Amino acid sequence: MNIKGLLGIVVVSASVLLGSCQKADQPVRLPEKGEAEYGIVEMGEDYEYQLFFDFETASIVKVSEINSWDLAFDASVDGYNVFMNGGADVKIYNTHETDISKVTTAPDEFGTDWEFDSPTLVKDSTAIGDWREGKKGLSKNEVYIVRQNPTGRTKHLKKMVIVSVTATEYVIQYADLDDTYAKTVTIPKDDTYSYAYFSFDEGGHEVFPDPPKNSWDIVFTRYRYIYYYLDNFPYVVSGALMNPHNTMGAAVDSSVTYKDVTGDMVFDLKYTDHRDVIGFSWKEYDMDKAVYTVNPNKTYIIKNRKDEYWKLHFLDFYNQQGVKGSPSFEFERMY
Repeated sequence: MNIKGLLGIVVVSASVLLGSCQKADQPVRLPEKGEAEYGIVEMGEDYEYQLFFDFETASIVKVSEINSWDLAFDASVDGYNVFMNGGADVKIYNTHETDISKVTTAPDEFGTDWEFDSPTLVKDSTAIGDWREGKKGLSKNEVYIVRQNPTGRTKHLKKMVIVSVTATEYVIQYADLDDTYAKTVTIPKDDTYSYAYFSFDEGGHEVFPDPPKNSWDIVFTRYRYIYYYLDNFPYVVSGALMNPHNTMGAAVDSSVTYKDVTGDMVFDLKYTDHRDVIGFSWKEYDMDKAVYTVNPNKTYIIKNRKDEYWKLHFLDFYNQQGVKGSPSFEFERMY
């Protein structure tokens, strides 16, 4: 195998982490088939950063804080789905009440009444679901309670109504749970991005944690996994998710090593748009040694928005200083 080179460990300074790592706008030669690349990303020991990675340029496109947003609104022209930030432990409860002023109490925060998006993060598996009346952009006016992560917040329970959606914008109303007056805000759509993001912090505002949808392949991030066999137990994990824009993925049988995943084999796999195809199961926690171990024989194939096929496997979850949250990986273009 021709090893093209080793990417330097990505040491992200505080100033960069608070901004973006946008790649330079210049032509980049696509690597020849069969040339391997190595990368490592620094999510932080508490996985506080999400890093968007592009295979073609072998680079981090953008870095943002996982706690910077609460809700993600589908930004496509026909989009209406709303996702919660599972990585920030956001929860949602549908009161089925249509008068927002009457909603002043919430279920037990540790109870089972709260809803979660599927870890697949596909459009037909959101907790909010189809909130529209007659699918014409108007709302059922149901009031949702949004539970933010309480850390560092004096008021972390919000109530919200999604008022309407058009090809260019969403309109929502929201307030603190104990308020009687709701604020109305418009959230613009931009179809060059997959989502329009909103944070309830600082009085509520739009945020931009991700790069344009045509600039990246996978994101290393925290997200929420649901253990369905444990009575739908929700748990926040760290791993990798696919770009939702025209991207499909597949996992290769672990009996086949990474180097043996070659040629037409990639066309015989079953691909899905489930964003958690890569997920977090490429690593396991060793309770006896109190460390994470990585299974390098778990290989993933990503068919990206450019119809390119890339294979990927992980090598470690620690950097050279022994700090966790630093996945290192090998990747290679197949077609």
